[in-house]
Amino acid sequence: LVKTGLTSSQYAYVLLVWVGLYAMDGMRDGTLCCDSGFEENLLRQLTALRGEYFNIDDFRAGRMPLAYVQLMQILIDSLVVLAPFALYPELGSLSIPMTALLTLFFKGLLELSKSFLDPFGVEGNAGQNIRVDVLVSELNYGANSRWVRAGAVLPGDNFESTLPTKMESTTS
Repeated sequence: LVKTGLTSSQYAYVLLVWVGLYAMDGMRDGTLCCDSGFEENLLRQLTALRGEYFNIDDFRAGRMPLAYVQLMQILIDSLVVLAPFALYPELGSLSIPMTALLTLFFKGLLELSKSFLDPFGVEGNAGQNIRVDVLVSELNYGANSRWVRAGAVLPGDNFESTLPTKMESTTS
Protein backbone atom coordinates (compact mmCIF):
# COMPACT_ATOMS: atom_id res chain seq x y z
CA LEU A 1 0.00 0.00 0.00
CA VAL A 2 2.79 2.41 0.85
CA LYS A 3 4.45 1.83 -2.55
CA THR A 4 1.47 3.39 -4.34
CA GLY A 5 2.51 6.80 -3.07
CA LEU A 6 -1.05 7.63 -2.05
CA THR A 7 -2.16 8.86 1.36
CA SER A 8 -3.55 6.43 3.91
CA SER A 9 -7.06 7.80 3.32
CA GLN A 10 -6.86 6.40 -0.23
CA TYR A 11 -5.93 2.83 0.79
CA ALA A 12 -9.51 1.58 0.55
CA TYR A 13 -9.57 2.61 -3.12
CA VAL A 14 -6.24 0.87 -3.70
CA LEU A 15 -7.57 -2.38 -2.27
CA LEU A 16 -10.66 -2.13 -4.44
CA VAL A 17 -8.53 -1.70 -7.57
CA TRP A 18 -6.41 -4.69 -6.55
CA VAL A 19 -9.51 -6.86 -6.10
CA GLY A 20 -10.70 -5.91 -9.56
CA LEU A 21 -7.33 -6.51 -11.20
CA TYR A 22 -6.82 -9.88 -9.52
CA ALA A 23 -10.36 -10.96 -10.42
CA MET A 24 -9.85 -9.96 -14.08
CA ASP A 25 -6.52 -11.80 -14.15
CA GLY A 26 -8.15 -14.86 -12.58
CA MET A 27 -10.89 -14.86 -15.21
CA ARG A 28 -8.33 -14.42 -17.99
CA ASP A 29 -6.06 -17.31 -16.95
CA GLY A 30 -8.91 -19.65 -15.90
CA THR A 31 -8.42 -19.55 -12.11
CA LEU A 32 -11.97 -18.20 -11.79
CA CYS A 33 -14.36 -20.25 -13.89
CA CYS A 34 -17.10 -17.92 -15.06
CA ASP A 35 -18.96 -16.61 -18.05
CA SER A 36 -19.34 -13.07 -19.36
CA GLY A 37 -22.36 -12.48 -17.11
CA PHE A 38 -20.22 -13.00 -14.03
CA GLU A 39 -17.59 -10.59 -15.30
CA GLU A 40 -20.20 -7.94 -16.04
CA ASN A 41 -21.85 -8.41 -12.65
CA LEU A 42 -18.51 -8.28 -10.83
CA LEU A 43 -17.52 -5.05 -12.56
CA ARG A 44 -20.94 -3.55 -11.84
CA GLN A 45 -20.67 -4.47 -8.15
CA LEU A 46 -17.12 -3.11 -7.88
CA THR A 47 -18.25 0.13 -9.50
CA ALA A 48 -21.21 0.38 -7.12
CA LEU A 49 -18.91 -0.24 -4.16
CA ARG A 50 -16.56 2.45 -5.42
CA GLY A 51 -19.49 4.86 -5.63
CA GLU A 52 -20.56 4.02 -2.09
CA TYR A 53 -17.05 4.75 -0.81
CA PHE A 54 -17.52 8.33 -1.94
CA ASN A 55 -20.91 8.57 -0.20
CA ILE A 56 -19.54 7.79 3.26
CA ASP A 57 -18.24 11.31 3.87
CA ASP A 58 -21.43 12.82 2.45
CA PHE A 59 -23.61 10.83 4.85
CA ARG A 60 -21.33 11.70 7.75
CA ALA A 61 -21.47 15.42 7.02
CA GLY A 62 -25.26 15.53 6.79
CA ARG A 63 -27.42 18.55 6.05
CA MET A 64 -27.90 21.61 8.23
CA PRO A 65 -31.32 21.61 9.94
CA LEU A 66 -33.68 24.38 8.88
CA ALA A 67 -34.37 25.39 12.51
CA TYR A 68 -30.70 26.31 12.92
CA VAL A 69 -30.86 28.75 10.00
CA GLN A 70 -34.06 30.30 11.34
CA LEU A 71 -32.43 30.75 14.75
CA MET A 72 -29.41 32.40 13.10
CA GLN A 73 -31.74 34.75 11.19
CA ILE A 74 -33.37 35.90 14.44
CA LEU A 75 -30.06 36.30 16.27
CA ILE A 76 -28.40 38.26 13.46
CA ASP A 77 -31.42 40.51 12.97
CA SER A 78 -31.46 41.19 16.72
CA LEU A 79 -27.73 41.96 16.70
CA VAL A 80 -28.06 44.34 13.75
CA VAL A 81 -31.01 46.19 15.33
CA LEU A 82 -29.46 46.46 18.81
CA ALA A 83 -25.87 47.20 17.70
CA PRO A 84 -26.30 51.01 17.33
CA PHE A 85 -27.82 51.30 20.81
CA ALA A 86 -25.12 49.13 22.38
CA LEU A 87 -22.23 50.85 20.60
CA TYR A 88 -23.30 54.50 20.98
CA PRO A 89 -22.40 54.92 24.69
CA GLU A 90 -18.87 53.62 24.06
CA LEU A 91 -18.08 54.97 20.57
CA GLY A 92 -20.37 57.96 20.12
CA SER A 93 -20.73 58.99 16.48
CA LEU A 94 -18.22 56.31 15.45
CA SER A 95 -20.94 53.74 16.21
CA ILE A 96 -22.65 54.59 12.88
CA PRO A 97 -19.86 53.24 10.60
CA MET A 98 -19.20 50.37 13.02
CA THR A 99 -22.86 49.36 12.84
CA ALA A 100 -22.67 49.48 9.05
CA LEU A 101 -19.63 47.16 9.11
CA LEU A 102 -21.31 44.76 11.53
CA THR A 103 -24.45 44.72 9.39
CA LEU A 104 -22.49 44.09 6.20
CA PHE A 105 -20.49 41.25 7.76
CA PHE A 106 -23.27 39.45 9.60
CA LYS A 107 -25.91 39.80 6.87
CA GLY A 108 -23.41 38.48 4.31
CA LEU A 109 -22.57 35.57 6.56
CA LEU A 110 -26.26 34.83 6.98
CA GLU A 111 -26.82 34.83 3.20
CA LEU A 112 -23.90 32.45 2.79
CA SER A 113 -25.33 30.08 5.37
CA LYS A 114 -28.72 30.18 3.64
CA SER A 115 -27.13 29.25 0.33
CA PHE A 116 -25.98 25.98 1.93
CA LEU A 117 -29.62 24.93 2.27
CA ASP A 118 -30.18 25.14 -1.49
CA PRO A 119 -26.72 24.72 -2.97
CA PHE A 120 -27.83 23.98 -6.55
CA GLY A 121 -30.24 26.88 -6.97
CA VAL A 122 -33.57 25.10 -7.01
CA GLU A 123 -35.22 27.85 -4.91
CA GLY A 124 -32.60 30.51 -4.21
CA ASN A 125 -30.51 33.21 -5.79
CA ALA A 126 -28.42 31.91 -8.70
CA GLY A 127 -25.42 34.03 -7.70
CA GLN A 128 -24.90 32.16 -4.43
CA ASN A 129 -25.13 28.64 -5.72
CA ILE A 130 -22.51 25.98 -6.18
CA ARG A 131 -21.28 25.62 -9.74
CA VAL A 132 -21.64 21.92 -10.47
CA ASP A 133 -18.93 21.91 -13.15
CA VAL A 134 -16.38 23.30 -10.69
CA LEU A 135 -17.54 20.86 -8.01
CA VAL A 136 -17.15 17.86 -10.32
CA SER A 137 -13.71 18.97 -11.49
CA GLU A 138 -12.58 19.37 -7.87
CA LEU A 139 -13.95 15.95 -6.93
CA ASN A 140 -12.23 14.33 -9.89
CA TYR A 141 -8.93 16.14 -9.33
CA GLY A 142 -6.31 13.47 -8.90
CA ALA A 143 -8.77 10.64 -9.53
CA ASN A 144 -6.89 9.58 -12.65
CA SER A 145 -3.60 9.29 -10.81
CA ARG A 146 -5.32 7.61 -7.83
CA TRP A 147 -6.68 4.72 -9.86
CA VAL A 148 -3.65 4.32 -12.13
CA ARG A 149 -1.18 4.44 -9.25
CA ALA A 150 -3.28 2.01 -7.23
CA GLY A 151 -3.29 -0.50 -10.07
CA ALA A 152 0.37 -0.02 -10.93
CA VAL A 153 1.59 -1.44 -7.62
CA LEU A 154 0.18 -4.86 -6.87
CA PRO A 155 1.18 -7.16 -4.02
CA GLY A 156 2.62 -10.48 -5.11
CA ASP A 157 5.54 -11.44 -7.30
CA ASN A 158 3.87 -13.41 -10.09
CA PHE A 159 1.38 -10.78 -11.30
CA GLU A 160 2.45 -8.62 -14.22
CA SER A 161 0.21 -5.63 -14.59
CA THR A 162 -0.06 -3.81 -17.90
CA LEU A 163 -1.04 -0.56 -16.21
CA PRO A 164 2.45 0.88 -15.62
CA THR A 165 3.15 0.86 -19.36
CA LYS A 166 -0.15 2.62 -20.04
CA MET A 167 0.66 5.21 -17.39
CA GLU A 168 4.11 5.79 -18.89
CA SER A 169 2.69 6.25 -22.36
CA THR A 170 0.17 8.86 -21.16
CA THR A 171 2.74 10.85 -19.20
CA SER A 172 5.43 10.99 -21.89
